[in-house]
Amino acid sequence: MNYQTIEVDSSIGPVGATITGVDLATPLTKKNLQEIHAAWLKHHVLFFHEQYLTPMQQANFASLFGTLDVYPFANAVDAHPNVIPIIKEPEDTNNFGGGWHTDTSYVEQPPKATILQAIEIPEEGGDTLYADANLAYLELSDGIKQTLEGLTGIYSANLVHGAGGTYAKVAAPGRGNTSYNKNLQAAALEVEHPLIRCHDETGIRSIYCNKFHTHRIKGWTREESLPIFDFLVKHLIQERFVTRFKWKKGSLAMWDNRCLFHNPVNDYPGKRRHMHRVIVQGDKPA
Repeated sequence: MNYQTIEVDSSIGPVGATITGVDLATPLTKKNLQEIHAAWLKHHVLFFHEQYLTPMQQANFASLFGTLDVYPFANAVDAHPNVIPIIKEPEDTNNFGGGWHTDTSYVEQPPKATILQAIEIPEEGGDTLYADANLAYLELSDGIKQTLEGLTGIYSANLVHGAGGTYAKVAAPGRGNTSYNKNLQAAALEVEHPLIRCHDETGIRSIYCNKFHTHRIKGWTREESLPIFDFLVKHLIQERFVTRFKWKKGSLAMWDNRCLFHNPVNDYPGKRRHMHRVIVQGDKPA
């Protein structure tokens, strides 16, 4: 695409692009929005630097791409009900969202977009890894593609956020995220999504399951399902599919949960990391 209002640099890695030439705190023109949207669909994750947005400005930018959603397991900032703080204090040992996943895939209509802004970051560490789940799918053999296409997953937050969930057990202050909201009712819900989903805007197919948010394959046990989940995630996090993004204060990333996995690296003990996150509701995966 011949971009006229923004500059797009995709040399950062196998997936993603850095965008310059636009101030997201100001109203965007129709052409700005068209070009950012096109770049996002092509590169799956966009990175912006020096974007110092208030919660209202961040939410306004996110709303240009759809209906803002509410995350059930965190309390929002006072300034806006759709902006949640993700904070790891120096004494915390666990980070929020650690492990490879797509955001909130355990709800009926998972978010298509996540917009994350860096408010305060450590001098070293705290990068986020992004993996191209579409390209990883394309490089699977025809045989396993045919097998996977017929499988449905049972998705649930219970493994992470349920009473005995891995994150619920470590989310108290001093162990996880200070804004964490224990919501056992939401954690208990189960939904069905395909293991391989089709992007509703581009038609591309991508790996969508993982062992944190996908409890099991429909008709299979958890134990029988785990080898499939483990194989797929191990496949998609190979170096040729992954970009590592180093945050700066004022950096903002916008990624497409329909075709991208991510993993925030927990490698900054004793340091503080403060982010603001907004999610945009998507369609039911098909």
